[in-house]
Amino acid sequence: MEKASRILIVDDMTNMRRTLRYALERLGYAVAGEAADGVEALGMLRRGNVDLVLSDWNMPNMDGLALLKKVRGQPATASLPLVMVTGELERTKVAEAIRAGVTDFVAKPFTSETLAQRVESALKGASASDTKPFADPTLARIRVARKRDPERQRIILTVDDERDNIEIVAEALKPDYIVKAAINGRTALKAARAETPPDLILLDIMMPEMDGMAVLKALKADPRTTDIPVIFVTAKTQSEDIAAGLDAGAADYVTKPIQPLVLRARIATQLRLKDATDTLREQLDLTVEHVRLQEDIDRMVRHDIRNPLTAIVGYTEELNDLAYLSSVQRDLVDKIEQAAYTVSELVNFSVELLRIERGDYQPKLAPVDLVGLSQRVARDLQPLARNKSVDVVLQDQSEKVVVKAERLLVYSVLANLIRNAIEAAPAKSSVLVRFGREDQQGLISVLNKGEVPAAIRPRLFDKGVTFGKEGGSGLGTYCAKLMTEVQGGRISFVSSAEDGTCFTMKLPATVGARGEG
Repeated sequence: MEKASRILIVDDMTNMRRTLRYALERLGYAVAGEAADGVEALGMLRRGNVDLVLSDWNMPNMDGLALLKKVRGQPATASLPLVMVTGELERTKVAEAIRAGVTDFVAKPFTSETLAQRVESALKGASASDTKPFADPTLARIRVARKRDPERQRIILTVDDERDNIEIVAEALKPDYIVKAAINGRTALKAARAETPPDLILLDIMMPEMDGMAVLKALKADPRTTDIPVIFVTAKTQSEDIAAGLDAGAADYVTKPIQPLVLRARIATQLRLKDATDTLREQLDLTVEHVRLQEDIDRMVRHDIRNPLTAIVGYTEELNDLAYLSSVQRDLVDKIEQAAYTVSELVNFSVELLRIERGDYQPKLAPVDLVGLSQRVARDLQPLARNKSVDVVLQDQSEKVVVKAERLLVYSVLANLIRNAIEAAPAKSSVLVRFGREDQQGLISVLNKGEVPAAIRPRLFDKGVTFGKEGGSGLGTYCAKLMTEVQGGRISFVSSAEDGTCFTMKLPATVGARGEG
């Protein structure tokens, strides 16, 4: 009985590791182990017995990209298939992972079928030395169909001014390839630009009128032919000549007299690389389309959700001003407003963060009362505080501290800071919220008796860094920093075993303005 492939799962979220384990075991794979970050994964890889690594991208300590580079940099694991499970669709990041040697991607969210296709493709590719990175199932089926179709034999164009050399090449490559010939550089360029271009060009260097170097430069300068791999066929064996050809864009070289086995092996290698490159290019184009679709969805969310939410908050404030509402009705109005802010916070984290990261978000600045808004956040988080046996105490409430900011963004930051403080605080302790002014800025500080581990303090505001929270995403403090700074503010923290942790947010103060509570 064939032994099941052993897969190492690397993800900082426990639930995701469980999901992947369940899916893989149902598909018939064996899980070699689970790691919470790249550092832990490297330790497991040193013990061996892993056929494939399935790694998340964003993780604390060592993320998926850093893990990939470490894996590729060690001889024992350099050829080990590594599939990245990620929601990262930025072209630059995808390209960086490809350059680092990623075998394939699984884009979140994914189905079991997609996972199976990606994993099986990576495992087969590794065993056959014919990997197809970032493969798309539809594209893979097209490539298989082409290989089975006898009419889709690869076309090799051989360029040489000696007909005997052309005949030798043709004899060596038939019947596996269609061999076309050109006896000079100009004829070669015309053939390369044909409606059905060659898959690869064998190019002699020493030719009259237009030598091989001139032909190569013309091929690389033309968008229609720049991606066709070129193998130099040359009697010149001096290293300087060979290096000049490779620097000019040749993929490889073979020396005369031609050895058929060597020639066929060099051609097969370059065609495999060309297939992989074409697949990556097609998938990158699909990635760009995904990003554009995401941007369209973002615009829809902003207009179709944010605008009604703002209206709901405004209506609840108007209702609260009505004197004839009963206590039950006022309680319902408060719950409606609380629900609106909860949805707004989710929208901020899922939509606005992307726009803020890109640098194209313009906050709607208006007077905001930090004390009044903090009272709202404290009420909203009261159930969490009660379950943790933690008291949320707002100090210095006697005078309003009004800042110029966007209320929904400030709510999201405060909710994140106070929620984190409640979760980090020891049971039967207090979370203190303090207010003040400093250098024409309004400030709010959130204190608790918990301590941020010293090892992650320098990186706490980085994306993906988390501590002490089961299933934490590592986005909370990162989002808080981005949302504060986009409003012209600053956020900082101090932490120690003796004094606990204090986060402070500062925003430009609005002197004499009436704040929104």
